[in-house]
Amino acid sequence: MISNAHRIPVSLSRNSYEVVIQSGGLNHIGEHLQSIGFKTGTKILVVTNPDVAKPYSKSFLESLRKSGFNTNLLVIDAGEAKKNQKTVLLIHDAAFKAKLERGSLMIALGGGVVGDMTGFAAATWLRGIAVV
Repeated sequence: MISNAHRIPVSLSRNSYEVVIQSGGLNHIGEHLQSIGFKTGTKILVVTNPDVAKPYSKSFLESLRKSGFNTNLLVIDAGEAKKNQKTVLLIHDAAFKAKLERGSLMIALGGGVVGDMTGFAAATWLRGIAVV
């Protein structure tokens, strides 16, 4: 289990969740996903941009794989101009190639355009799959 983590509950009428803040937390993402119910073997598409991928994707993917997840990485370009249908299609193409199913997961590694586009793509893939 993740120690020394600060947890902030976000209470909603449906689908409440926690924001977890921890020094080095990206290195424990696999453990955390298991602790909230994602099973070993779950197919995960991680979407990020070049600026985030370079320093973080290797250890992030290593944590997921160490926990038994089936991972794929997609690096998309950054910038507001990339908030478009072409980017959603890139993510959907990667989801198709990764054979994401209803129980699969998309993770936005980064914020801004990556978070917006990954969230939208997850919501529209197979009538909606989980997104982190």
